[in-house]
This record gives sequence, C-alpha cells and structure tokens, in this order.
Amino acid sequence: MILRKEWIHLFRDRISFFLMLAMPIILVLLFGFTISTEIKNAKIAVLDQSKDQESQNLIKKIASSSYFQVVAYPESEAEIDQDFKNKNIKLAIIIPNNFEEILTKEKKAVVQIISDVSDLNIASMLNGYIQAILYDYALEFSQSTVASLPFDLSVRMQYNPEMNSVYMFVPGIITLIMIIMTALMASITLSKEMETGSMNMLLITPVKKIYIVLGKIIPYMLLSLLSTVIILVLSVVVFKIPIKGTLFLLLFVCIVFMFTSAAFGLMISALVKTQLNAMMTTMMGLFLPTVLLSGFLFPLDNMPYFFQILANIFPAKWFIIALKDVMIKGSHVADIWLYLTILTVMAVVLVAISLSRIDQREKR
Repeated sequence: MILRKEWIHLFRDRISFFLMLAMPIILVLLFGFTISTEIKNAKIAVLDQSKDQESQNLIKKIASSSYFQVVAYPESEAEIDQDFKNKNIKLAIIIPNNFEEILTKEKKAVVQIISDVSDLNIASMLNGYIQAILYDYALEFSQSTVASLPFDLSVRMQYNPEMNSVYMFVPGIITLIMIIMTALMASITLSKEMETGSMNMLLITPVKKIYIVLGKIIPYMLLSLLSTVIILVLSVVVFKIPIKGTLFLLLFVCIVFMFTSAAFGLMISALVKTQLNAMMTTMMGLFLPTVLLSGFLFPLDNMPYFFQILANIFPAKWFIIALKDVMIKGSHVADIWLYLTILTVMAVVLVAISLSRIDQREKR
C-alpha cells in the first residue's frame, strides 16, 4: 500500500520524475563531450621577423598541425599583447631576424614562445605541443636523430609568470560559491514560500512583488559577497595573488553576477512547485553547467560546437572571463563592458519572466 502510494506520488510529480530520468543522460552527454585531455586548433599568432625560407618552413610545420591554427601575423610585440588582451590567441611565437642564416652558420637561433597562463592547464598543454613540433622541425632541418634542438626556446609566461595554479581556481571557486549562496538558496527559499502558501499572503500586501523578492534574496547576496571578499583576501594574503585591476571594478563585477545568479534562482522557483524540485533543477540546470561549461576546469574551445554555443546561455562563462580579466590582466570597464552587459540583460530578462510566472500562479 505504501509502495503503491509512493509510486503514484512519484508519477504525479512530473518534474522530479523527469529530472531523475534525464539526470544520467545529461551527465553522460556532458561529461562525454566536455571532458577532454587534448586541445585542437588553438589560435596562435606568429611574428616572423626573418621572412626567409626556413622561417616559412617552420610556420608551415606549425600550421599543418591539428593542434594549432595560425590566425594572426602581427608586425610587433605590441600587436601580440593586444591580441592576448582581446582573447584572439592563446599563444604567440616570435621568429628572430636572419633565422635561416643563424641556423646555417651558428646552428643555434632563439625562438620565443609567449603563453597566456591565465589558464595554466591550457598553457601547459600548448607549450608541450609546440615544443614537440619544434623538435620535429629540428630533426628535419638537421636531417639526423640528434636530441638537441638547433635553436634555444625563450618562453615568456604572460599574466602568470610563476605558473601559479591558484590563478585559475580562485575565479572558479568564487563562481561556485555565488551560485550556491544566491541561485540555490534563492530558489529553495522562494519555493518554500510558494509550497507552504505564505507567498500568496505576501503578494496580497500593498508592496510590489519585486520588493518582496528582493527582501527574500538580498540577505543571501550579502552573505555571498562577504564570502567573496574573504576568498579574495585569502588569495592575496596566503597565496600572494596580485589583483591587477581596481578593487571597486572587481566587486562591481561580482555584484552584477550575484544579481544574475539570483535571477536564475528566482526563475527556477517560479517554475517548480517544491523545494526538492528547486534544488535538483538548480544543481542540474545551473551548478553542473557552471562546472563543465564555464571554462573553469575544461577549455571551451576543445568542446563540440554545440556545447560552445550552449555555454553562452550560462552566466558563469561571462563572469569568469570578466573576473580573470580584472584580477589577472588589469582590465578596465572598457575591456569588459560586453560581459557586464550580457549578465545585466540576462538578469533583467529572467526577473521579468519570473515575475510574470508568479502573476500567473497568483491568478490561479
């Protein structure tokens, strides 16, 4: 009897039933397509100061690899820095003047590699790939099996010279903390009010719905902001991470993302009927994509095109990009305005949809 009753309850709760069936499918597809140990077609720039036959041979060797795609041929290091800042490239190579002559006469030439180490995992893999290609080129040039390269490699680590992995994890941790404290707690809190019916009592008071909702979620946002400040202080004091951008802009980016996360939580609470459904939907629909599709742990460029497009609808991707730019690269508002605009538009649209949904519930 109890078993039969529970089965009936399970089938009536369609959202929970759907989530339980969809969860294994979603997990397999997400993990199967997003987790990869290789990087393909990484965008790089080549500054060829020599423009002789051997430098062209080296460029062809690099371009023919499936690991790299040469997208820029800058004329100066300043252009390379701008390409890095605009996220056009992941790595740059500088071939010196008189490359062929130096190789022929002195048997040693200096080739400079510049890596964007704001993401340490990607930079490490790309450096390994490019050094393997240069070694193959060395064997072809010397026409022997010598183990030494006919040129020296000068590697410059852009934005993270100490190759500190904390640079990569701190933005991700801040993102996850904000998702948990704003989106998850907001969705659970508001769902509880709707499940118990107390929200209907609040809605008939002479107070606008938006103020009622803000009153419910602002405490969690303030707690989230306090946690963010604690993480930043620990990062600077304990792990010696320099914050190159202004602290005001950094906190402003965090506040914009908090509002967007809270808007997601509000929308989820407006769509589901119970706290359990709100928690499961937030974890599956927001927390998991934040881990896998934000670029926090796994490079987006290496995922199928569908998942690269899908990542754009989740706010974590834009927040992590903006946060890294401010913290690690010292970017200004003019550099990250697009990401802030996307987050703001997301928040406004989600709040509008949520309030409309609450209106429909109230009428019922």
